[in-house]
Amino acid sequence: MLNVSLLTERAFAETIAANGGRVYRVGGCVRDKFMGVTPKDIDFCVVGMVKKNFKTLFPDVEEYGKSFPVFRLLIDGIRCEVAFARTERKDGSGHKGFKVSSKPKVTIEEDLSRRDTTVNSIAVDSLTGEVVDPFGGIRDIQEGILRATGQHFSDDALRALRLAGHAARLGFKIDGDTLALAASVRDELGAEPVERMLAELAKVLAEAPEPARFFKVLAEAELLQTTFAEVADLSAADFEKTMAVLDSVAKATQKPKLRFAALGIVLAPKSLANWNDRMTLPGDWLAAAVAVGKTMALLEVISPENVVAAVNGLRRGSLSVEEFDVVARAGGLNLPELGLFKTAMALLPDAVAPQELKGKDISEWLRQKHVEAISKLFQK
Repeated sequence: MLNVSLLTERAFAETIAANGGRVYRVGGCVRDKFMGVTPKDIDFCVVGMVKKNFKTLFPDVEEYGKSFPVFRLLIDGIRCEVAFARTERKDGSGHKGFKVSSKPKVTIEEDLSRRDTTVNSIAVDSLTGEVVDPFGGIRDIQEGILRATGQHFSDDALRALRLAGHAARLGFKIDGDTLALAASVRDELGAEPVERMLAELAKVLAEAPEPARFFKVLAEAELLQTTFAEVADLSAADFEKTMAVLDSVAKATQKPKLRFAALGIVLAPKSLANWNDRMTLPGDWLAAAVAVGKTMALLEVISPENVVAAVNGLRRGSLSVEEFDVVARAGGLNLPELGLFKTAMALLPDAVAPQELKGKDISEWLRQKHVEAISKLFQK
């Protein structure tokens, strides 16, 4: 029995091999390796072993998963996921409608064949370093293309959503036949939990250099109405404008909240509210996007009064003045930097209200002082 807390990948692989099995790195970590990217997560696939033997060798592992067992194990100081090679057969609807078999006789090639795209269907033997690439995934990585591993791609509608996410995060093109497979799952995708759609959007906003690609792929596959109807309902001109603004803001910031806030430049508050009613957006995303729209409307006329109202409104919300400036500047809104006005408002000399003023009268007195300060800046 090994000391799991000191387990290395080689010792892990040697232990599995000594007991009749084999272990491979699989999935995104292998794809990332061939892209020259440091992987965030490392996943392993074990072939030729049953769960009972595995848990005898590694009794302290964490086990989870209902359809098939997955284990969390500390390897080289990193918490990794380990699963047994398995096959899947469609026998129902939705992403849970599969009959899974994870018997020891399942080969690594069979396990790879069930995966979504060729770039995710590569394995590396942890003991020998041998690369197993039966579907040309390395070639497709080199060519920057996402291609379905097989016709079974359409068995799980969520693969279409992840395809759009991968296209945005990796910057890859999509094979025409694969896009057609994605388009064929429209009805089934509409029945999937909206939380899955929101989760994929969150990944895209956090990681994609050009997140608009996500929406564009869904639109191309005629899946945008099914997934993000509020974006699909935009006119062609507004859709193109929104996508351009989103990518421009994404170049300026990696914060998902600000990237989502960029959608508020075009999407009306009612559309954002409808979107939230359907899938419960993160509160700070929604508030930031609404704040962008409200502040833009307030600043349609640039006056000292409106500037003060805009700064004060942003001070009280989840989108700061500085964050609004980032979105406005990157989004090409041609508005003055509110941060400069905020600084001027904070530097008021002798800003002490007369003692006879109380409550709301003090607030109004201070607002007037702020308006006077901003008016002086306008005159310079």
